[in-house]
Amino acid sequence: MKSLNLNYLRGLYDFLLEKNDGELESFDINLPANRKALFEEMKRRFSEFGPVSKSNVIDGLCFLISNYSDDLLWRSAVPHDLPLNVIVDRGGYLKEVLAVLVKDDFLLADPKDFVLIDEVGPTGLDFSK
Repeated sequence: MKSLNLNYLRGLYDFLLEKNDGELESFDINLPANRKALFEEMKRRFSEFGPVSKSNVIDGLCFLISNYSDDLLWRSAVPHDLPLNVIVDRGGYLKEVLAVLVKDDFLLADPKDFVLIDEVGPTGLDFSK
């Protein structure tokens, strides 16, 4: 069993978390131009992550592709505090994110191979590790 912390996915969304409410309201995540901008920022941010954080993100996305219909888990895929439009194709969205981050070089995860942990710690997550 491998430990998996889905909280690391939140680090991919700094681009949106830095926007004000008005900017977020006008950001439709289903529009190709907006997705492109978001994915470029995700890729840039992901490149700054350390190996443990990168592994958590990749494993987390692969895990979620197998479980995207679970609404509770989906809250980890896209931070629930971002007031974004509903993503029309959850599975397709997750696959797009993975393709941007790892150039289509990923294997889907068997959910039974993971145990989910929900630890953030008193100082937050260290994405440099």
